[in-house]
Amino acid sequence: MGPEDPYSRPPGSGMPPYNQYDPYHQQYGPAPNNGKAIAALVLGISSIVSIMIFPGIGVILGILAIIFAVIAMKELRHRYQQGRGLAIGGLVCGIIGFVIHILVVLFIVVIIGASLASYSPVGSDDWEPTIEQNGDTDFY
Repeated sequence: MGPEDPYSRPPGSGMPPYNQYDPYHQQYGPAPNNGKAIAALVLGISSIVSIMIFPGIGVILGILAIIFAVIAMKELRHRYQQGRGLAIGGLVCGIIGFVIHILVVLFIVVIIGASLASYSPVGSDDWEPTIEQNGDTDFY
């Protein structure tokens, strides 16, 4: 019969010999990322970036980022997927973008309101001449 190979498996073990293809024990790649977590991160970053471009649209992007992040975190509890860090990043960026946009819009409204409050239209009744201007003379 000959010398036995010390590295071979005993017959009938059900396992294929070392370094041979085994169709039943395939290794799978890493778990895929959750698409909603990726969308949350993209929308959150877009809400922060859009501050200088479109001051009002970032509110909508921030809200969408928060919604997608919450849905993604709920899905990640029940599915074998990755993306928890993406969902948390999207949630944080969405909240930051939303708050910054609300503050910018409030600042713009307050500035416009203050400028309109101090505005007096030409020809108003409460006009009084100053030292340089005499009510009887022309301006020119």
